[in-house]
Parts: sequence; C-alpha cells; structure tokens
Amino acid sequence: MKILKWSSFPVLVLLIVMAVINSIITPGFLSLSSLSGFFGSYAPLVCVAIGSAVVLFGGGIDISLGAIVSLVNVVLITLVGKGFDMFSASVIALLVAVAMGALNGFVIGFLRVNPLLITFSTSSVAAGLALWVMPTPGGQASMNFITWYNGNWFGIPTPIYFIVFVWLLWYLLSQTPIGIWLYAMGRDERKAFVSAISVSWLQFFTYVFAAFVTGIGAIALTGSIGSGDPLVGLPISLNAIAACVIGGISLMGGSGDSLGAIFGALFLGLVSTTVLAVHIPPFYQDLVSGVIVLFGIIGSISLLRKFKFDA
Repeated sequence: MKILKWSSFPVLVLLIVMAVINSIITPGFLSLSSLSGFFGSYAPLVCVAIGSAVVLFGGGIDISLGAIVSLVNVVLITLVGKGFDMFSASVIALLVAVAMGALNGFVIGFLRVNPLLITFSTSSVAAGLALWVMPTPGGQASMNFITWYNGNWFGIPTPIYFIVFVWLLWYLLSQTPIGIWLYAMGRDERKAFVSAISVSWLQFFTYVFAAFVTGIGAIALTGSIGSGDPLVGLPISLNAIAACVIGGISLMGGSGDSLGAIFGALFLGLVSTTVLAVHIPPFYQDLVSGVIVLFGIIGSISLLRKFKFDA
C-alpha cells in the first residue's frame, strides 16, 4: 500500500498510540477543553518544527529558532508594556524574527558559512538580545489576546488555527517551483546549482521563512504563557529538530513531509503530557521523557525502513 511508504506514516502510528494511552490515563483528555489546553501549549513547537523542517528539506539546519522564540516573546511583551496594541507589537516582533532569519540566510547562503556553526552563533546573539531586552521574566500580554488564544473559534481550539496557517503557508509554497528547487537542493546542492537553481537565494529564503513561522509560534507561545520570559524558547530548537527526525525528515536533506514535523511535535507533546499524568517525580521526568522519545525515534525510523522495503 502506498500509505505504508509515506514518510510520515510511522510517526502517525506513534501519535495515535500515545493519544490512546493518554485517553486511558486521563479519561477527559479528548474533551474540547483538554484538547484546547494541549494545543495551546504545543502549537508553538509545531510552528517551529515546520520552520525547522523547511530548512532541513534544503539540506540545512537551524538551531537558533528557539532563541528567536525567546527574542520575539520579550520584544512583543515589552512593546505591549510601552503602550503598543497587540497587533502592532506582533508585527514589529515578527520583523525582528525575519531580521534574524535574514542574518542566518545571508551568512549561510552568500558567505557560505556552515549552517550549524552560524546558527549556533546567532542563537547566542538572539538569546543575548532577549536577556538585554528583558533581564527577568515579567510583563503581560493583552488579556483579550490571552482569552482569545486559549479559547475556541467556531468550536475549534484557536491554537489549531496557528498550526493550520503555518502549514498552509508552506503547502502553498511547496506547490510552486520553490518546493521542487528546495528538495533538489537538499538532495544535491551542486547539481541544483548547475541546473540554474539560485542556491544562495533559495538558502536565504529558507532561513527567513523558518524565522517567520517561528515568530508566529512565538506569538502563540505568548498567548499560552501570557507574559515574557527571555529563556522560554531555548529548549525548543532541539525539540523541533527531534520532532522532524521522528516525523521521517532526513537530516541529510531532500526528503520528508511537513506533516511529519507536525505529527512529531504533537508526539513530543503527548509524551510530556503522559509523563505528567502518571505523576512521575520531577527529578525523573526528563529521564523518562527522553527514554520514550529515544524509543519513538528508533521505532519511527525502523518502521519507515521496513515499510519502504516491504511495502
């Protein structure tokens, strides 16, 4: 069957299994209010995972996205505290994210610096700027925005709209020549270059796009926590990359599906929810979560390989 060869199928299986486990452990998990809270907490990670996936498709990697989340969050809250309305503050915060993405894209695409090295550096820059803007957690987002984000719109949890919007952005782009060029670049950058694909501009675009959707995720995160925190986004970078790997996206570039990144991020969210639901002591929560994620990665990759050869 064709679906068995779909790169996102193994993580979809894992996601369904974890959802069933959560519904058994927590009987009301599948209720609208519970799902609204779940998506409210993990929509930011999903948005960042989609951005990270786009970079991986092109053969790059971006570990600065978590720090960009922190920077956007504190800029947004600081502007609101200075009297800006939520919309204007969000637009300015998104421009900050795009500027960081443009910096990554310029250095990687045009100066040809290793993406892991430069995004590690810009991660420190973004994290430092976030601490400079807001040295300690504080401030508050608009109550109307917090209420709207944590509520429902037409019977659907509002955070889901953030996920759908970001995914649609990429889906529409993937239907243009950009999508074909990106996968071609990820498979073989040199061949893409000699095929008249503007590799430098395409790399620039991927990092700007990743930063932009990460900014959207940061706005969602602000709606979830309701305040500013200069350290809030730091764990997100590696979690987003892990979500992509679990979702069947190759770190070597040129393969995978954005839906895999979404499923992978939601799987990580369900793992955290499960660990909390069974009341594991705080000292062991990271250990247990890490073990589950490790088996999830191994299981996803093993299933994907089996289906590719057996289906």
